Amino acid sequence: MKLVRIVGLMMTVAIAAALLAACGGDDEKTGDGAAATTPAEGSPAAGGDSFFLEIAAENTEYDVSELGPAPAGEDITLQFDNDDPGIQHNWSLYETEESDEPIFEGEILTGVDTIDYAVPAIDEPGTYHFHCDIHPNVMTGELIIE
Repeated sequence: MKLVRIVGLMMTVAIAAALLAACGGDDEKTGDGAAATTPAEGSPAAGGDSFFLEIAAENTEYDVSELGPAPAGEDITLQFDNDDPGIQHNWSLYETEESDEPIFEGEILTGVDTIDYAVPAIDEPGTYHFHCDIHPNVMTGELIIE
């Protein structure tokens, strides 16, 4: 009887592991923690309307510290996923880390939710600072514009 329980438990664990592996995302990340810039199928970038990027917030941190490179002069659609239940996050873009005025300020999401931010084109190539306005000291990164 004990052997039947052990075998049943092992099968349950194996099935759960297989399901988790099958449900894994197809997000591409580069080796240095940067988000891949390949437009997702069905994204606005695939239709040519804007350049597509994505970022997620979980455990009070972003899943990447660098976004891009994105082309100068082209609108950006940034898909932002807040994966922290009950916690507020957003994504805002600044010229530098010391800047007080945002180039773009994203709507704050409370809890698990997704939003597509329409970030206006940035004409000047360079490295721009982004952060969460709720957690600006711990949730930070750079957007590269070429």
